[in-house]
Amino acid sequence: MAGRIGEILAGHGARLLGVEGPPIAEGAVRYAACIPVRNEAAHIGRCLAALNGEFARAAHSLVLINDSDDESAEIVTGQIARGECAATAVTVRWQEGLGSAPRARALAFALALSIAPNARLFSTDGDTLVCPGLLRAYDACFEADFDLVCGRIGFLPEEAARLPPADPQRDAAIRAYRDASREIGALCFPDPANPFPHHGNIGGANFAITSEAYGKAGPIPLVAFGEDRALRRRCEAHGLRISYADGPRVETSCRLDRPATGGLAAELLRNRTETDPLVDEALETPRHLLQRLRMRRLVEEGVRREAVTEALVAGGLTPERAGELACWSDRKMAWFHAEAELPSLARERLRFSEMARCLPSLLRLRDEIAKAPPGSFPSLAD
Repeated sequence: MAGRIGEILAGHGARLLGVEGPPIAEGAVRYAACIPVRNEAAHIGRCLAALNGEFARAAHSLVLINDSDDESAEIVTGQIARGECAATAVTVRWQEGLGSAPRARALAFALALSIAPNARLFSTDGDTLVCPGLLRAYDACFEADFDLVCGRIGFLPEEAARLPPADPQRDAAIRAYRDASREIGALCFPDPANPFPHHGNIGGANFAITSEAYGKAGPIPLVAFGEDRALRRRCEAHGLRISYADGPRVETSCRLDRPATGGLAAELLRNRTETDPLVDEALETPRHLLQRLRMRRLVEEGVRREAVTEALVAGGLTPERAGELACWSDRKMAWFHAEAELPSLARERLRFSEMARCLPSLLRLRDEIAKAPPGSFPSLAD
């Protein structure tokens, strides 16, 4: 096993320090829990205990201990040796400059697939506790033929109680903006599998995907942050069935000194220490959102390929690339590439003050779309 793991690590830029764990018989587990861990000695023991209590022998955990300088490895290997959890611990060091949260998650997935190739892949974190009922809820979703299931994520109550207070009006405005943006998307592109309202979120602390779906949409993209959203976008492009389920729940750490950058901890910290913080990169101005939705409708559903080509050229693609995408028979995949490549759709992070100024216009846009005939987009007044 160590030889196979070493080959995978070499392809990801990591050096093997140790492997601990029993062999797994083929088909012996339904789930492989993929858990990247870096300096989580305060949480990883409870994390694995909660997993074992919920999954019992239905899951085997792949714990990737990467660039840790605390006792995480000793805690994990001790639990394995005492038979307290079904897990394989892989301890690694990254090559200089390569370590990141997305890269660690991608490697954990690759290693999990190598030891349980047919299992459903459950993504969580070393500072996260699964809640009772999670396994039953995931099983129900996969039995309903979903490919990717995105569960609910809350905070560990004892840590949430210690968080410095945030501005309640600011939090309420951000929630309203996010909810309105999601509702607009649902109005324009209804998803029968996820009628609005739904939580609409994917987080690395709590999602699961079938091995077949991951074979199509994976591997996890090595972006700076937001690898979970990037994987979901690939699943959408492949036409995979996604569920935003309330049943699978976890509670994760909300401490402000988490090692990963650009994710939850950064957002929590910004909202408590900055007077005008950057908001979620998924939130954009009403004008930009409407432009994105119109382009998506044209690329995915437009009948005249010439019109699609002209719009893509106007958005910044070369005539050759625009014509190529316009001719693709897989229109969802064409939109995936168009959205990623169009300069006119490049996302620009908003600060809270600009987002707050745009909120009334966004709410008007939502109301106008709700009243408009299906398939039409209203004009956006200045």
